[in-house]
Amino acid sequence: MSERNSNSYQSPADSLTEETLLEAADTFFGQRTAIERALEIYTQRVQELQKVLDQVQTKQATLHFLLGEGQEQEVKAFYSRIGIDPESVPRPVQSIEPELSELRVPFAFRDQTRYVKLLTSVYAQFAATAADYMHGRSYKNPNDSRRRRISVHYDQVYAFYLQLQKQIQRTNQENSPTQVLQFVKQLDVDRAAMESLISVPLHYTLDQEMAIEEPDFAQSGIVAYPDFPVAETVKDVIADCARRFFCEHPAQARHILEKVRNCGSKGAKP
Repeated sequence: MSERNSNSYQSPADSLTEETLLEAADTFFGQRTAIERALEIYTQRVQELQKVLDQVQTKQATLHFLLGEGQEQEVKAFYSRIGIDPESVPRPVQSIEPELSELRVPFAFRDQTRYVKLLTSVYAQFAATAADYMHGRSYKNPNDSRRRRISVHYDQVYAFYLQLQKQIQRTNQENSPTQVLQFVKQLDVDRAAMESLISVPLHYTLDQEMAIEEPDFAQSGIVAYPDFPVAETVKDVIADCARRFFCEHPAQARHILEKVRNCGSKGAKP
């Protein structure tokens, strides 16, 4: 075969090889770019959800304060009475404080009744906020009143994390640098044949060096809360808990009411 004919065959082959290489590069870097963008979205959602979690734990800290000023025994007994395993309920982080300045002592003729009403009201706020945090809250789309949106919530963020985790694992396994380099070397028939003859192993250390790191959800600070019963369904149980505590610890219950009254009038924290 003449040199001219040989070049005529090689030119289309070279063009096809170049096109294949470009496609492989686009796939390799394209997937990684998409994952980087997804990681940014995940980080943003975690940060948004953390703000909601702070609200939940502030309501929770306030509830715990009313339950014997955070006495663990009283707190656990309360959760058990409303049908929730106390061990399944995360505790507020130490930096979170009760927000008594937002409370007002309800009107009633007796302190015990005031305490019952206050505990019921605070629990209702906590349970509702925890539900929004876990499952989201529907609200009107500010850009289109005909549509509704749902607020960022735990279920959403955790599902996104699981999807992202699978995507990263699949990319690290199926589109690793070693596999891409092996594919590229197969396009160079002469070199591949030579390495096959001299038994050069196709081994690369780039896989570990260039592996995409998975986010660690456990270290994000995001925690799951159980589904608390709606206040209306357990109001009698809450009232019994409040009356029992007031009867057993009347001085402490009145001290709690006094703190709420003082903080509410001064806008201060305990």
